[in-house]
Amino acid sequence: MAAVELVNQCLTEGFLPQFLPGVGNRTAVAVAAERWVKEDGAGITHDGFKRMLLRAKSEGLEPDWTLYKRDRYQQPVAKAQVVQEPPPPRFFDDNDIVRVLVIPDRHNDPRAEHRLAVSTWIARYGSDHRIPNVVDLGDAVTMDSVSRHDKNDTLRGRMKPPIKADLDNHLQMLQAFERGRLSDWKPKMIRTRGNHEQRLFEFENQHPENEGTHTHRYMQDMLQFGWRERPYGEIVYIGGCGFTHAPFNGLGKSMGGKTATHRAGGLLCESLVHGHTHSYEVHNAAKLGPTDRVTVVQAGCALPEGEVEHYASHNPTGWSYGIVDMTVQHGAIIDIAFVSMRRIRNLYSDDGADTRA
Repeated sequence: MAAVELVNQCLTEGFLPQFLPGVGNRTAVAVAAERWVKEDGAGITHDGFKRMLLRAKSEGLEPDWTLYKRDRYQQPVAKAQVVQEPPPPRFFDDNDIVRVLVIPDRHNDPRAEHRLAVSTWIARYGSDHRIPNVVDLGDAVTMDSVSRHDKNDTLRGRMKPPIKADLDNHLQMLQAFERGRLSDWKPKMIRTRGNHEQRLFEFENQHPENEGTHTHRYMQDMLQFGWRERPYGEIVYIGGCGFTHAPFNGLGKSMGGKTATHRAGGLLCESLVHGHTHSYEVHNAAKLGPTDRVTVVQAGCALPEGEVEHYASHNPTGWSYGIVDMTVQHGAIIDIAFVSMRRIRNLYSDDGADTRA
């Protein structure tokens, strides 16, 4: 019967059976009646359509109520597609890592020849660890012969060594390092001139008749052993990290004191390792931008442990004695170790300390 088929069609479309309650949902019979009246008409009302269904039921025909299927929950389709973040680029590439052996202030002096042995110990450490880069942060020698702190006509000034003695001591220091270096260890070696070496250049500047007389020998001795030197105050970059004897402020003066690393960190755009203060300190200065921090390292000093220069004999020094073994990548210091002078001596000295280690 057509009325029953129309109800079945409405059930298939999801309208409710007559006996199933639903809030806000219309029954299949009501929808079928509306369609019948609208399409077929013939003066039949909604009640008339229901009577047709009752008559069909008496003849054994009634709608198949099982055609109705409840709607299952459907996951809504997102209107905007979520774009996954791409994986970060691989930053840590072993090929970009640079290892550096940093030698801070040694203050070799012809009046303290025992300090020469320190250079031999350091070279043996570098040979053992095969460190490809060696940076001497300057003040490797005192150059008291041309110091302006003690005038030559004073008693203390007359006790200064001759210039030749200082230059001979400088050569002996280079030779001492060479004695400790294994023949198959050939690192790149550079010195950032310190204020004590700068004394020699300032002396020739003030006495122009001596131009090149002493500095020529000084530079020649370094070159024959494979060392290069950069001017006082210049920053040398290795692996994106800077090395210098002392950072300069806006007035061209070297920074020192308790807040040196913090003040330098506020000015620097890259990490920096420096000497000059004889103290060991690592300061991370936070930055906004692609570089999230700048690391400033005071490298201490490489004097024999416990020795203090005469000008600081009554000062609160807090000096740190040793060398720095570090690795750098893309300007960031990713690994750093302060190797104490006591450990260096215990491992590499010729005075018996190595046999007691």
